Amino acid sequence: MKTKFTILLFLLLSFQIGKSQFTVDYSSTVVCFGTLTAFTSYSWPTNATSWHWDFGDGDTSNAQNPTHLYSNSGTYIVKLVASDGVDVDSISKATTIVYPLPITAFTSTMSGSTVQFIDQSTINPPGSIVAWFWNFGDGTTSQFMNPTTTYSYPPDTCYDVTLVPTSNQGCVASLTKVNYICIDSTTSINEIKNNSIVIYPSPIISNQDLTIKGKINGLEKIIGYDVLGNMISLPIISKNENEIIFKTNQLNKGVCFLQLHFDNKTVISKKIVVQ
Repeated sequence: MKTKFTILLFLLLSFQIGKSQFTVDYSSTVVCFGTLTAFTSYSWPTNATSWHWDFGDGDTSNAQNPTHLYSNSGTYIVKLVASDGVDVDSISKATTIVYPLPITAFTSTMSGSTVQFIDQSTINPPGSIVAWFWNFGDGTTSQFMNPTTTYSYPPDTCYDVTLVPTSNQGCVASLTKVNYICIDSTTSINEIKNNSIVIYPSPIISNQDLTIKGKINGLEKIIGYDVLGNMISLPIISKNENEIIFKTNQLNKGVCFLQLHFDNKTVISKKIVVQ
């Protein structure tokens, strides 16, 4: 009986001595879609010397602490297999989460130069939009969901509008609509038609001369200014009763405006684009 007990004890001790004590684990960051997920490996009581990661989307890595960019949002089962050169251990966890970005969208309603913007952004559940940042393109901003603003710059002007929504998971997206809001001067358009006045070219390219042509009898003065209201110089090359030609080599690239003042107190405004 003592002999059998001795043999059993020997086998048990042999099993414990031969059993691996090497253990591996890892942690990962929770990120928004489009951002690198960082993985950090841990091992004890000895340090690992080799690693193999399976990121759960078909990609792998042999780095100790890799980063990985997922092509879709979601939860991924990640497996790490590591060795200290003698023993091997592995662990799998469904803890790698990539949150979706907001799908940014908006519309607007307009009355004169006053515009109300309406957020239509969405995000996959369980996410929700919790913050908004609007840039109206005229130097003003808002953090309301559906803000209203009034544009005070000159007529015949277009503005880029940007919306940046943020989700409850801290994920941020952005949408810019170029030349989305245009403030037109109805008086300007009608007066140009009524007087058969043509102003060209627009856009101005490579310092082309600017021509005002048509019924310009009674034209008292022409004022040029930029989008900030600063006066700009337009030297006259030639002038007669039906046509005025200006030099444009002093104009900066961007948008500027001409105001034609007539002796009957009519004022015509025209936007000019310089490229």
